[in-house]
Amino acid sequence: MAAAALNNNVFMVKSAGPMSTIQAYQQMEDFWKKNRQLNRPLSPHLSIYKPQLTSMLSLCHRVTAVSAGSIFMFLAPHNFEHYLNVIQGLEMAPAIIIALKYVLAFPVSYHYVNGIRHLAWDWSWGFGLERLYKTGYFALTLALIVASTLVFGL
Repeated sequence: MAAAALNNNVFMVKSAGPMSTIQAYQQMEDFWKKNRQLNRPLSPHLSIYKPQLTSMLSLCHRVTAVSAGSIFMFLAPHNFEHYLNVIQGLEMAPAIIIALKYVLAFPVSYHYVNGIRHLAWDWSWGFGLERLYKTGYFALTLALIVASTLVFGL
């Protein structure tokens, strides 16, 4: 089998020396032409991966960082009292106000709680698969509790 592989140039390297720009460009063109002919995506697409708790929590951690940062940058020009008066002037139903409070409180609380989980990883704690899932569910639960506390007060 090894002899057949060597005869088919599977393990052979085309060039051991430095490559010119034209050669590199030609190899790149050949690579993309082959991928287009085989109808391959540009990179492994998200649709080929099964969503897992760990990947979804990682994605949520990043999204909550951006959303929480965006919220605070948006609120930066004025003080809290100004925005409170604007919301009160809209005369919204209490259910809508509670939902909006959750929209504001959950990203901050989730990012904070999951950030502590990330600090534990920095200390090399919690890398086992079972512990990853337990701490993931715990972070979600605690973030909901913290968000509810922020929404409804103590």
